[in-house]
Amino acid sequence: MTVRQLQRHAIFMGKFTKLCTFFTRLRWVTLTCSVAFLIFMEFFMMKKTAIALGIAAMTFGAQAADWMVTPDHKFEVNADVGACFQNLVTSTAGQVTSTVYGCSNNQIQLKSTKTLENGIKLIGQIEVDFDPLLDNDLVKADDMRVGFDIPVWGKLVAGQFDSFFEDNVSEALGFWGVGDIAAYVDEPISFVAGDKSRGAVKSKALEYYNKYENFSLAITLNAGYQDTNMYTPMYGVGTTLGYKSGDFQMYFGSVVLPAYYSDTVQASSGALTYYRANPYTNATGLTANYTMGNTKVAGLVYTAQTTAGVMYNWGGASVEQTIDAWKFGFTMQNANYGGSKQYSQYSAGANYTFVKNARVYVEARTLGVANAYGDAFEVGMKYTF
Repeated sequence: MTVRQLQRHAIFMGKFTKLCTFFTRLRWVTLTCSVAFLIFMEFFMMKKTAIALGIAAMTFGAQAADWMVTPDHKFEVNADVGACFQNLVTSTAGQVTSTVYGCSNNQIQLKSTKTLENGIKLIGQIEVDFDPLLDNDLVKADDMRVGFDIPVWGKLVAGQFDSFFEDNVSEALGFWGVGDIAAYVDEPISFVAGDKSRGAVKSKALEYYNKYENFSLAITLNAGYQDTNMYTPMYGVGTTLGYKSGDFQMYFGSVVLPAYYSDTVQASSGALTYYRANPYTNATGLTANYTMGNTKVAGLVYTAQTTAGVMYNWGGASVEQTIDAWKFGFTMQNANYGGSKQYSQYSAGANYTFVKNARVYVEARTLGVANAYGDAFEVGMKYTF
């Protein structure tokens, strides 16, 4: 059974239960109606999921993306779909590639939270991407994590996911973007002058997170290797401190990175390797953001050292303005990659929410590189359900 079918059944059962309640006003009759309908579904569908969906319908009515499977078990399904038209300068000679595809907006995410004794929560999450949209293409693995959230002691998860440092420091300026790349200037240690740099902020990891009053702490252990045979482990460590007061947030973090990390890389010949060399040894960043009514601003200062000993520096700011169903975003950043490789980068965009969770958008960027390499323009739509 597909996710869409599950949602429709859950919505229908919710309405069925409400109808029983309306005519009877008696709890035992409502329960009888629901159980009778579940028996009907189980008989004709022969699916064990009917019971769980029935409970979800009785608990949340028409909300099908967030289910209470049992009183101590919450299950979520989130999906993003989208498409766009994109112009991207894909070579240093200024060649422009135009295409229509999913613009990294197609993803399915599943989350499960099971509450155990003493308030301890067992948590699990998986994400898969199917973008760009190609018929019979392979679905790509994205985030995966599993672990425990223990009251007072904090959260401990293992898997392959965006670290707390990446989400709150490296990606601080891109918060207003909707599409694939046109809204984003170079992300520190992930992109250099429009080229993918692939610093291992995202890798196999063990991460601890906890909050105390206005402060938060995340410690990430990144699993990697000393060489390409992938026999000898090498670990990197990231530490991020956060502070939040009202609508103001600030994060300071640093990471030490392993020499190689696991990843699936396909060469033009089709050959696969399962590691990448890390181009950086360490990185440090400071970010802050503040929301003033319908306006949000963010700033970033960031530095990283390459394996050749060269220091890279990024500094920039972003602003987002909300006006009714419209959102407008703008980012400026100075990227310094040593010597004459210093670039002033800008991105801007607007999106309009024409119905709940559905937006149309237009975004553009310039990275300041010769022959407009990496510059992009994008227009599209994104729908979340």
